[in-house]
Amino acid sequence: MSKFYSRILLLILCVAAAQITVAQSIKVSGRVTSATSGSGLGGVTVLVKGSGAGTETDSAGVFTIDAARGAVLRFSYIGFISQELSITGEKTDLQIALQDSVSSLNEVVVTALNINRNKKSLGYAVQGLKSKDIAEAKETNIVNALAGKVAGVNITSSQGDMGSSRVIIRGETSISGNNQPLFVVDGIIVDNSQFQGTNGSRDFQNALSDLNPQDIESISVLKGPNAAALYGSRAAAGVVLIKTKTGKGSKGLGIEVNSNTVFSNLKVLPDYQNQYGQGSNGTFSYVDGKGGGVNDGVDESWGPALDGSLIPQFYSNGQAVPFVAHADNVRDFFRTGTTLNNGVAITGSGDKYDFRIAYNNLHQEGVVPNSSQGRNSFSINAKYKIAEALTLSAVANYIKNDADNLPGSYGRRATSTMLQFTWFGRQVDINRLKNYKNADGSTFNWNNSYYSNPYFIAYENTVQQNKNRLIGAVELNYKIAEG
Repeated sequence: MSKFYSRILLLILCVAAAQITVAQSIKVSGRVTSATSGSGLGGVTVLVKGSGAGTETDSAGVFTIDAARGAVLRFSYIGFISQELSITGEKTDLQIALQDSVSSLNEVVVTALNINRNKKSLGYAVQGLKSKDIAEAKETNIVNALAGKVAGVNITSSQGDMGSSRVIIRGETSISGNNQPLFVVDGIIVDNSQFQGTNGSRDFQNALSDLNPQDIESISVLKGPNAAALYGSRAAAGVVLIKTKTGKGSKGLGIEVNSNTVFSNLKVLPDYQNQYGQGSNGTFSYVDGKGGGVNDGVDESWGPALDGSLIPQFYSNGQAVPFVAHADNVRDFFRTGTTLNNGVAITGSGDKYDFRIAYNNLHQEGVVPNSSQGRNSFSINAKYKIAEALTLSAVANYIKNDADNLPGSYGRRATSTMLQFTWFGRQVDINRLKNYKNADGSTFNWNNSYYSNPYFIAYENTVQQNKNRLIGAVELNYKIAEG
């Protein structure tokens, strides 16, 4: 009987503890404003210190977050001094006023029409990166440098090291339309749409993947309806302004040399099961991979348990061999990718002029076997003061991109190895498929009903791309008055 009462008491204590824990978690809401202007600040990062939980204020500066009593909230925003506030008492409707950071009061940012403005004077949220931040990221696609650096910006890369990247600011806003922001390079609107083959079978990259990161001076992300108003409806999802480097500020003639090597490996794969192998209803025996054996034309892993039982397989010429899992059969297909990036730039400036001329060469070997690309880019940015109020400027960026083989995307089994790996028999040893041709010229494969040998896809079903792109503008500027 004493044991019974002890258990009841323990249950009551557990329930009480759970209720106390739940009661301690409260919903905290509030508004973050600028202490100087009093206007709401959108995009402010709100974190529960020490927990990893966080959120972001909306365009009016309003936020809602779950936090425990006594927790400390941290509010941070570029251009403002971070502030911490402890959640105590019953007040859960907070008003937080962030002070301007002294170091950023006079920060100059690029706005619409490539005009430099004082950041403090803008009526909309602006965040971005400088050339140092972009160079440190070592990304070949400049928009990938924004990942994790700018609040509210989500970067999705379709093919990893060699693919295009999609940018979304503050979430999806349209079901059927283009949710990407407007991209503007040195005042020139650039279409960053992703180019794909039929049914999404190939990723032919997008425009910003052609730009050389070493040529970029700054990237500014404009958020909110006021920012969109500068460019109209095209900028409904925000604006990304990219400014290239100039020779302004250089003393006399200067030379810049940049060189880096980057190695890349596959980081994350799906969590594959290793309990059952290829087949159906718990049975499998390979003859020709077309159904001539016992369920050998099936691609699902609904076959026998991977317990070492002796079963004929695709490589054993009818001999029964151990039916075991190859846990790394997908990972072993991929290789270490390499990126070699070398560039040189000549800069100069004087009383009436400044210029920067640059050349960059990139050679990239992707993580997918036999995938590679080469990029050569030439850029010039020059300005000449014709008269006291008259200035002529020109900017041009020529890119030649040659890809020997672009990896297939997920859309079609004939081009996508990852689509095949979704169905790959867990008993398949990928290393036995490297020699993908039989003596008679036919394909050596694990399944001849649905899929090609993944090495055949990589080395035989290839797509080349030769692309030439020119981005440029000439501007004649007459300054009517100071200001």
